[in-house]
This record gives sequence, C-alpha cells and structure tokens, in this order.
Amino acid sequence: MTAAVVIFGIVYLFIALSKIPNAVIAIIGAVTLLLLQIVTEEEVFHHIDLEVIFLLAAMMSLANVAGRTGAFDWAAIKSAQLVRGDGFLLLVLLAILTAVASAFLDNVTVVVLAVPITLSLCNTLKLDPIPFLLSQVFASNIGGAATIVGDPPNIIIASAADIGFVEFMAHITIPALLSMLALIGLLFIWFRNKVSTDVDSRQSVMEQRPDELITDRGLLIKTGAVLGLTVLGFFFQDVLKVSPAIIAMSGAGLLFVVTQVDPHDVLSHVEWDPLTFFVGLFILVGGLVETGVIDRAQEWMVDISGGDERNLAFIMVWFGGTASAIVDNIPFTATMVEIVAKIVEENPAEQTSPLWWALVMGADFGGNATMVGASANVLVVSMARARGYPISFIGFMKYGIPISVVSMLISTGYIWIRYY
Repeated sequence: MTAAVVIFGIVYLFIALSKIPNAVIAIIGAVTLLLLQIVTEEEVFHHIDLEVIFLLAAMMSLANVAGRTGAFDWAAIKSAQLVRGDGFLLLVLLAILTAVASAFLDNVTVVVLAVPITLSLCNTLKLDPIPFLLSQVFASNIGGAATIVGDPPNIIIASAADIGFVEFMAHITIPALLSMLALIGLLFIWFRNKVSTDVDSRQSVMEQRPDELITDRGLLIKTGAVLGLTVLGFFFQDVLKVSPAIIAMSGAGLLFVVTQVDPHDVLSHVEWDPLTFFVGLFILVGGLVETGVIDRAQEWMVDISGGDERNLAFIMVWFGGTASAIVDNIPFTATMVEIVAKIVEENPAEQTSPLWWALVMGADFGGNATMVGASANVLVVSMARARGYPISFIGFMKYGIPISVVSMLISTGYIWIRYY
C-alpha cells in the first residue's frame, strides 16, 4: 500500500511540475508498479477503461476532419463581422462558440483547432490575443462540463457510473450555463478596456469574404451530416442501448467511408499523448484500488462528512475543485471515481447518486483555476508560448481562480437546491 501511494505521489508531482510529458511519466509509473510486483498484471489491467480511450480517439478523428473543411475559420471571421469588429463583443462571442463546440466535441480538440484561428484573427484586428485565449480555455472547460463527450473527466465518470448522454446533460447543463453567464460578467470586468479595436482593423475584417475560407464544400456537407447523426445517436443512446464510445466510433467509421479521407492521416493527428497518459493512469489507480488505498480514502471522506451525504457532496465539489487546480483533473477524477463507487455501492439507490454530479462539477470547474488544472489549459498555454505569447502561471491564476471559485459556488447552491 505504501509503495503504491509513493509511486502515485511521485507521478502526481511530476505532472504538476510539467517537466516531463504526462504520458511518459504515467507509463513509467505504471511499469514501475508492475516491475516491483506491487500488483499483478491481471489485477490492474482490467482497470483500463477502453471506452474512455475509444470515445476520445473517435471524437478527435471527427473534429480533425471537420477542421479540414475550413468551417472553424469561417465561423471566426463570420463572428468578427457579426459584431462589426468590436473587440469585447468578439471576445464574448468566440467564448460562447468555444463552449458550445466543447459540449459536442471534446474540449481538448476544440482548443487545438481554435487557437491558431484566434491568433490569426487577433493579428488582423491588432489585438492582444491573451484575453481571447484565456476566455476560450475557460469557456471550453465550462462548456465541456455539460456533456459526457465534452471533457475527459466526464467520460471517466459516466463510464464508471453508467450514466447516459441525456441524463448527464439534464443534470449538468444548468450549472454550466450559469457558470458561462458568470464568465461573461467577469470578462466584462477584466477585459472590456483591453480589447478595443481601431477603425482600420475593423474595416479590414469587414472586407474579408468568409465563404472563401471553406476549402471543401463537399467534405463540409458530408462531415456535418455525420457529426449530426453522431450527436443524434448520443441523444438516443438509451433507446439504441449502446455506449457513447460505440456511437462515436460508428460515426468516425462512417465518416471515413463517406468522405474517403485517409484514415492513417486522420489517426496520425489524433492526440495520442493524452490517450497514452490515460492508460498509464488507469493502471496507477488500479494499483491504489488493489492495495486497499481507495478503501482507506473512502473511509476518511465519510468520517469527515459525518456520514451525511449532503456534506459529502459539498466536500466533493470543493475538495475536487482544489485538487484539480493543483494537478490535472484527469488523474484526480480517475482516482475519485473509485472512491465514489465504493460509497455509492454501500448506499444503493434507484437514481444516480448526487455524489457523481458533485464530482463532475468539482473536477471540471476546478480545472479552470490553474494552467495545470485541465488538459485544455496545458495545450492552450503551450501553443500560445510557442507562437510568442507566453502566459505565466501566476498570470493564469489571476483570472482562473475567480471563475473557478464562482463556478463552484454556483455548483454548491445548485446541488443544495436540486438534491437536498
């Protein structure tokens, strides 16, 4: 048990320091766990959740093909023209579009596609892109919270708790919408005087022809149709009696057939690093389960809550939010689902336990607090730095902590009113 905790703690530390790629350190930790025979292969390998891996890979493939059509570039320019080049209104509109896109495509893929477009648009309007990048990453985590496929922690939780797509949306959409409204208010306070545009820049945007940015109309129609069918499949998941991963893989397979794009090329653009990270992480968490660490953690959380489920739900939101701010919310979620599963197992109920929804909100909204809190944050900061726009750790926290705290306050009130 001690060895499993030490190895897991070292992996967490290296994830927080961000000196070594997360995938590398997670696999090294998993291999160490097995080589030291702390647990056996048979014990931990069944903890690898292939549904999470397949769902993310399929959604990344769908988003990659959609990005090739020029639709995202079209949407960015069209948005700028819709608000007639007004900097603050464009900031808000791009944040809303990012949130919506992140709800139906995983938010990691959305920000990867959005960052280059945002930088190009800011260059045209002669604006500092950092406020736009920050607003989009916060919006991606908030919008991604609303659905199973929007954020990796949601996929992990939904898979562990057997939660359907529609049920998930029914419980999380309201706090996500309220958090998005709070973000817009904060953006007004923070950036309304920092994103003003001049007349020449606005005129330059208004003269552009968005339709010329669509590189392949045939591909756009086919991709749009397949994406529509995939999202429809998510909504009717309970009727179809198949998992979201099967629906997403079916959509990706259908897209390859109808568009005739090269699958090898598309799959080469899938973000394999985070998927490899998940595999190593699932093994590490499996080690904690098999050695009894999760049982001890569950007992501790029940003790400090006084055995009251409402207190435990509040603890889940704030402990989850704080932990997700310190380390990536994915390893935190992968660990916590085992604890919540143990608690729920001892107190079975006909409906999904509110503890699962508390875990979702804590992990997703708390991930906005720091640049290491969520995978989308790390990607945006890395891409911005590579293009000459560094965002410091403290600079990110200056804006991340307020929106994270406000979102968790909203979540606490929502859980109290709706469930207790």
